Amino acid sequence: MLKETGVPEIEKAVVILHQMSADEEMQEIARLREKAILDEASAKDYYRRTALAEGREKGRAEGRAEGRAEERARATAKLRAMGMTEEQIQEFLK
Repeated sequence: MLKETGVPEIEKAVVILHQMSADEEMQEIARLREKAILDEASAKDYYRRTALAEGREKGRAEGRAEGRAEERARATAKLRAMGMTEEQIQEFLK
C-alpha cells in the first residue's frame, strides 16, 4: 500500500521499516530460543541436584539402618557370650 505511493523516499522508508521489523522479529525469535535453551538447562540442573540430594539421603538412611543392624548383631553376640538366654537378650535389646 505505502510501498506503491510513487514517491521514492516513502517507498525506500517503507522498505527500510520492513527490514527493521524483520530484524526485530528475528531478534525476538532468537531471544526466545535462547531463553528456552537456558530454561531447559536450568530445569535439568535443578532435577539433577534434586536427584543427587535424594540419592544421598537414601544412601544415608540405608547406611544408618545397616549400622543399627550390625550393632544389634554385635550386641547379641556379646550377650550370648556372656551366657544370656535368647529371651533375656530380646528383653535387653528392646
